[in-house]
Amino acid sequence: MSHLIDSLVDILGRDYVITDSIRRDDISKTTLLFQNIPDVVIYPKTTEEVQKVMRLAQEKNVPVWVVSTGKNWGYGSKTAAYPGGITMILVRMNQIIEVNEALGYAIIEPGVTYAQLNEYLKSKNIKLWMDSAGSTESASVIGNALDKGRGLTSYADHFGALCGMDIVLPSGELMQTGGGPTNNNCSRYLYKWGIGPYIDGLFVQSNLGIVVQAGLWLMPEPEAFDFMVFQYKANEDRLPNFVDDLRQLVSRGFLPSRPHFANDYAMLCIVSQYPHHLLTKGRTHLSREALLQWRKSFGITSWTCGLGLYGSKTEVRLQKRMLKKVLGKYGRLQSFGIALRKDWVGRLAFWIAKKVARFMGISDEMVEQAVPAANLFKGIPTDQFAKQVYFKNYEAKPKGEIDPPKDGCGFIWIGPVIPFSSDDIQRIMDTTKIIFEKHGFEYFVELIIEGPRSIIFLMGIFYDKKNKEECERAEAWYFEIRQLCLEMGYPPYRETTQSTTKALDTNPEMKKLIGQIKMAVDPLNILAPGRYGTPLREDSKCNAVGND
Repeated sequence: MSHLIDSLVDILGRDYVITDSIRRDDISKTTLLFQNIPDVVIYPKTTEEVQKVMRLAQEKNVPVWVVSTGKNWGYGSKTAAYPGGITMILVRMNQIIEVNEALGYAIIEPGVTYAQLNEYLKSKNIKLWMDSAGSTESASVIGNALDKGRGLTSYADHFGALCGMDIVLPSGELMQTGGGPTNNNCSRYLYKWGIGPYIDGLFVQSNLGIVVQAGLWLMPEPEAFDFMVFQYKANEDRLPNFVDDLRQLVSRGFLPSRPHFANDYAMLCIVSQYPHHLLTKGRTHLSREALLQWRKSFGITSWTCGLGLYGSKTEVRLQKRMLKKVLGKYGRLQSFGIALRKDWVGRLAFWIAKKVARFMGISDEMVEQAVPAANLFKGIPTDQFAKQVYFKNYEAKPKGEIDPPKDGCGFIWIGPVIPFSSDDIQRIMDTTKIIFEKHGFEYFVELIIEGPRSIIFLMGIFYDKKNKEECERAEAWYFEIRQLCLEMGYPPYRETTQSTTKALDTNPEMKKLIGQIKMAVDPLNILAPGRYGTPLREDSKCNAVGND
């Protein structure tokens, strides 16, 4: 190990090779009930340094776990699927190489964050919008895309927006995707398919290579934009009709954005702190009566979402008319277009919106979420909604920067993909509610519109990492609900580090093929062993999953 450390210092410099035990433990903390501490953490700056590290790892036969910025909170952060080895963090690789406004794309490195790219576009007055995840503004644009993350604009498919990648293979070789001549392909950032087999997908949720640069398609700034808030107020028995009508709006193009429908508990996490005083004796979670009492104080209904409208002024007017016609049957729609303006007219409109909301029993806290929510639909990142993870075990949410793993927040996400149909939504709701109730957690759900055919049914729990009994319930909840969804035919769109080694267990043919490809390009299993269903190494450093 000392020889390995010396070699890493020679490549990267002493400041970017972390061996201190306290810092290694701190870096590898997660919000899960799962942490593996590496032997060393490194921060390369250039593609050449990444190549040298991979060649050294091959020579020393040491595994390398790679993350971009490691801000995938709720899924695993920076921790590996095994203890020991090298953890490589690409946060220093943060160059914005180019932005082509005419053709609508950027070329960036994996350390570029949503906040950084947004600031670059705004500072240079470039009339392009990026799509931001709703997690944190400090997350990696490429890292989120490579884990199939989602946004809210019409460019919400983050992997779908990648085009043309530079990849360091486990051997240390550098490869360009997109077909065509190396270093002489004028369309590699414009045309996804190239010539020959399309192989970009092999490097998504995988361990076959390290993406060190990629093209990213950006959304042309529309002529008109409006933002509306919808609150579902109809009876729950009308929810199937609502889902089917909503699908028609999406499939017919009247809803160009990809909204997230949050249930009452999910909205309360954003606007409030956990009401421990409403817990009745002996309960570990709120009763339905207590939840209804809590949500009434904020004017929250059973489902809430924001809707972004884009296009020409005529197109936006048509979208608004159709949304009011269809969704108006099920609840309340409020437009915030004028209230989002930054002049005196906008301030007056926002003041009036608050007055009207109060008259209707809706709290100021709810109305104030419209501003960061609308910004997300314009590709402007925010930490506002990520702060919900502090709502249960803290008296108040942080005002400034956040770091949930270091702050001891406990939460887990799982997002099975389901058909965009009322039958499937009703089926998964009926079954998963039982698992939440069984393990003593409130029912947190967001319906993420993936497209006109499918929905990501995002579920999550918040728990106290200092409470052993609650931690045991949280872990049991996760594995039971994951297994239930698989048995129902609803696989998750991404895995946590805790379950990544089991990702392909239910598809043995695919697991075998991916394993064969892995052994062909990485015969020593150096790069991120165990990631997304590939085998762990057999040596003692990599044979444990789930150690504390």
